[in-house]
Amino acid sequence: MTRRWRLWLLAIPLVIVVLWGLGVPGHARPSGPDGVAASAARAKAQERQAQAAQQAAYLAVVPTAAPSFTATFNGSRLNKSLFGTCYPLQNSPTGCTNYGNGDEFEWYLPSQDRVSGNILRLIAKRTSTPGLTKSGNPKHYSCRSGLVTTYPSLHFRYGFFQVEAKIPHGSGLWAALWLAAYDNRWPPEIDILESWGVNVQTATFFHPYPASLPAAKQLVPENLANGWQTYSLYWTKSEMEFFVGTSKVMTINAHVPSRPMYFLANLAEYQPATAGKCAGELDIRSIRYWKQ
Repeated sequence: MTRRWRLWLLAIPLVIVVLWGLGVPGHARPSGPDGVAASAARAKAQERQAQAAQQAAYLAVVPTAAPSFTATFNGSRLNKSLFGTCYPLQNSPTGCTNYGNGDEFEWYLPSQDRVSGNILRLIAKRTSTPGLTKSGNPKHYSCRSGLVTTYPSLHFRYGFFQVEAKIPHGSGLWAALWLAAYDNRWPPEIDILESWGVNVQTATFFHPYPASLPAAKQLVPENLANGWQTYSLYWTKSEMEFFVGTSKVMTINAHVPSRPMYFLANLAEYQPATAGKCAGELDIRSIRYWKQ
């Protein structure tokens, strides 16, 4: 092999490297249209489009007229003509608990529903509290907490319902904003929001009738449930849409309830209080309902 041919063979790899660096047709460089920066820009644009679509869905159903029902929290006492402080079948000054759920370890007392600073505060506290078993026998609970219902004043079928609330994120706490059937038969159950513990899980649920049907569930992004937020339900004969702020988080269009329902807010303890801290509060600034 002559020296000239040897030089050409040595030059070929160098030419390939230079062409690759400059970019040849069909092989875009990372900084080009299909590079990392461009992909990130497209992802952000898609996220903005999704957020715009969610906001449009919210604006399409949020009423502009005055609500049919409004509850705010001025003064220093809970309005007992609007709110009960226990489940309807157990509504007693001595308190109550959810006997139907073995995962709860709190005793609800009216004293844990407090109003101050224009806020309704449902306060969980780790304090030994006398209560009762389902059969009526005495029992001490290590956690006391608060619950309110609109059973005395508001039950509804269809329409737009909204709660402005601040959800706690504490060890063992189980906060819930939900609807139960006014005839006290379960299911259905519409959970506008449930939240467990510290960054454990926050979600919306729907438990359809009959109970043999599977529950629907959709996780709520953590950032949507931090601080003060509005939690909304749009309910028609054929559909339910769940919103956190202006973001739609779940749509239900099968087995939609047709029975009137009432609202509950409660702060449960889902761990035994000896393990859980049972310390925190679920705050509510307003409750509003628009009749369809």
